[in-house]
Amino acid sequence: MVQEVSGRIIRVEFSRRLKKPSPPSSEPIVPSRETRHKLYVSNLAWKARSTHLREFFSAFNPVSVRVVFSNPSGQSAGYGFVSFATMEEAEAAVSTLDGKELMDRPIRLKFSERKDDESGGEKKEEKDEPDDQNEEA
Repeated sequence: MVQEVSGRIIRVEFSRRLKKPSPPSSEPIVPSRETRHKLYVSNLAWKARSTHLREFFSAFNPVSVRVVFSNPSGQSAGYGFVSFATMEEAEAAVSTLDGKELMDRPIRLKFSERKDDESGGEKKEEKDEPDDQNEEA
């Protein structure tokens, strides 16, 4: 459906569900967005994006990279997560990059501890950091 709203033409369509590819093997399935070997990255610049983190960690083959945002204005909450396929890659990243500067700020790296939630819902991250940078309710 095409409609004009406030002088602008908009198009509204029903969303379509994309088919997910079936897993190629019978190995345990770990979502590509998150692995057991995940780092909590803190002290990020407000303008930091996932692309900056991916480039910063590129030598250690990150599986996924995510910057958390505190509000819709596009400002980062100052922390994010980077997942790796193996514990060795994650440990190498911590030992090499902890304290190094990204966008003129020294980043801090810690292993993220996932709270057990087997219900399949959203996983919450537990970290040893003060909650002063979390999203406001």
